[in-house]
Amino acid sequence: MDQVTEPRASYGGEWTIEKLKILERYLDAYTTALKDQLFKLVYIDAFAGSGSVELRVKYNLDPEAKGFLAGSVQRALQVKDKPFDKMIFVEKDAGECEKLKQLCGDYPDRDTEVVNKDANDFLRNDLELDWNKWRGVLFLDPFATEVEWSTIKKIATFNALDTWILFPVSAIARMLKNVTRLEDIPDSLARRLTSIYGDYSWQGLYHESPQLHMFGDNVWERDPGVDGLLKIYKQKLRNLLGPRLLEESRSLRNSKNAILFEFMFCVGNERGIKPAKRIAGHILNNM
Repeated sequence: MDQVTEPRASYGGEWTIEKLKILERYLDAYTTALKDQLFKLVYIDAFAGSGSVELRVKYNLDPEAKGFLAGSVQRALQVKDKPFDKMIFVEKDAGECEKLKQLCGDYPDRDTEVVNKDANDFLRNDLELDWNKWRGVLFLDPFATEVEWSTIKKIATFNALDTWILFPVSAIARMLKNVTRLEDIPDSLARRLTSIYGDYSWQGLYHESPQLHMFGDNVWERDPGVDGLLKIYKQKLRNLLGPRLLEESRSLRNSKNAILFEFMFCVGNERGIKPAKRIAGHILNNM
């Protein structure tokens, strides 16, 4: 059976800092805005990792020198103006979970839970909070293409979690790099794309060429860039969430100015659409 080998993101660039600063500013603004509300506040970090991010030390003469940056988990733990009432950190790797537990131990006044499980499985089946009493922020920060559309649909039904999605346009584009015809896509890759998009809408990347094959067969062409990938996914979000999707998003680029991820924001509850989109939009436009 053919297998999909997913390209892995190169962690530790300027885009990582950019992503974390956007999230940190939103968490601070969110908890401040809701500090006088009766809701309990939860922060959920799916694909949490170890809590810190490995970075190559910029300008160091040693090309192998590394440094560590406070990751999303640590930044959430450090929120002071109405800290979250509960924080859930989900990580599939057992070793990384141990590091998360050690980090949480440095914040004994915080109510934390480290979950050693697949994030999709946890969010769809095991996240049990009374959404009439809870509101929160969810950070979907996959290593590659792990976030499944069925998980996005489930989250939308909560009507409670403002969600930041890191969409891996570059990883998907590389998976399709050498596949120019729809009929040549391996079954395993087709299943992966269908899991990401939730249906066969990704096939819209391919279209029939006006030229015919020498034997009279139709020839397929594909949009070679990332624009088509993002356009289809955003339309899926738009259809699912309506005005809860913030149309603005941030392209996170590597040192060669190539897009790695698109950072997108969705509002949890319809009553919070205006303030949440105003805050998130301001942050995205002023970073």
